[in-house]
Amino acid sequence: MTIAAEANFTVDMAQNLVTMFEHLGKGEEVTVKLSNKGVWAVTPQGVRMFIGSTEVFEVGSNGSDATTAQI
Repeated sequence: MTIAAEANFTVDMAQNLVTMFEHLGKGEEVTVKLSNKGVWAVTPQGVRMFIGSTEVFEVGSNGSDATTAQI
């Protein structure tokens, strides 16, 4: 497995994500989108909420993660 990104969550961020789920209808899902700048949660209605920042890692030629994060 290769780690492509890392998202740091605070308790507040996790609680905001839970709040999104509480406002969804039964069976609806939140889509988590990762970019080189951050993590976003999007509801089926298109409501977007910024969850947290990401760090993109350089992947070595052998498929292993590099030790230095690329931001």
